[in-house]
Amino acid sequence: MLRAIPAVLFATALSAQAPTAPPAQPSGIELLVQRQTDAYNAHDAQAYATCFAPDGQFIRHPGITAMSGRDEIYKTFAKFFREHKAAKMRVLYRAQLGPTTVIEHQEVDGIEKTPVASLVIYSVRGGMIQAAWFVNAE
Repeated sequence: MLRAIPAVLFATALSAQAPTAPPAQPSGIELLVQRQTDAYNAHDAQAYATCFAPDGQFIRHPGITAMSGRDEIYKTFAKFFREHKAAKMRVLYRAQLGPTTVIEHQEVDGIEKTPVASLVIYSVRGGMIQAAWFVNAE
């Protein structure tokens, strides 16, 4: 009987949950990337473009510059939003890697028959997105 007591105490200790830390609050650069996502979903090309540095770039894997400069980003997305009124971005995963990098797995609905998935790596400096590298599912 006395041998069972330590086993019961051990099992009770294992089953008790340790206090969990509250979820981490998004950092400044994650908030910037979220603001860009919100602008995308609101189809606000001006707000979207202002998240990027004046010389910000969209780069498609394997290193092809698709858009260069805030003005081109604005013009491209203003046209895109007019043509794709149902486009909405869903972030499946987002994480900060160091002080200047955010990675994200996203899907965009409303532009193809099925969601368009991408992995995006954002480089952020001075409170603006300097570059966004896109790797699309093939």
